[in-house]
Amino acid sequence: MTPEIIPGLRALGMNEYEASVYSTLVGLQKATARDIHEVSGVPRGRIYEILNDLARRGFIGVEEGSPASYYILDIDVVFDRLKDDYVRSLDETREALKSLSVKPRLAPDSFFILRSGWAIENHITSLFRRVKRSMVILCYNPGFLQRYYTIIKPLERKIDLYVVVRRREEYAGIRLPIYEARRTVVDLLDSRPVNGPMMDGLRREECAILVDGRDFLAIATAGSGRHAVIGSDMPIIGYLQKTIVERLREV
Repeated sequence: MTPEIIPGLRALGMNEYEASVYSTLVGLQKATARDIHEVSGVPRGRIYEILNDLARRGFIGVEEGSPASYYILDIDVVFDRLKDDYVRSLDETREALKSLSVKPRLAPDSFFILRSGWAIENHITSLFRRVKRSMVILCYNPGFLQRYYTIIKPLERKIDLYVVVRRREEYAGIRLPIYEARRTVVDLLDSRPVNGPMMDGLRREECAILVDGRDFLAIATAGSGRHAVIGSDMPIIGYLQKTIVERLREV
């Protein structure tokens, strides 16, 4: 038994004695209660109770005899079952929590800033997953399209997708519906979608994304910090997205 295993097993719902007994039996593969007590150091008075509980929960098996022997069940099978049970429990809990809401979701009345890398990635993934009809990506940096290409590319067959750039030649080799900005759309690309202070002159815009006329996301990096502005259910978003598409279609 190695000490670093104990916290992992405790995260599965075992107490310290149960984790010690289970990890000891994994090392022994098959043993009597006495053997496990002597190796693990768990008090003799608790051994049978713990072994029987681990057997009931499907971690170990019991071979009847005098004395009885205990053996490890296939670890991959046991942990795959635990994973499935955990995911199912999460889904059931999520749905139960959602059902508690008796009021309609209120739309935010302003834009919000995300500064956590995890929060930004989560919001990007969520936008790409829930888009239904159309998406406009005002792209300031080819690196953004390259980074998320495998997520964006499948959308081309499902929705109206417009990737708008300042100079098309900078995006050669990126196989997406790329449009070079014209007229008033050029002004949008030449302005900053994310207001904020410059940091040593290293401010870099990544993109501004409009989804289904209701969701907005703009990302920029200043110095070593990446941040995003998000908003939804605001009339200006739908108007802006519609206007951009109309300008792109003009001959």
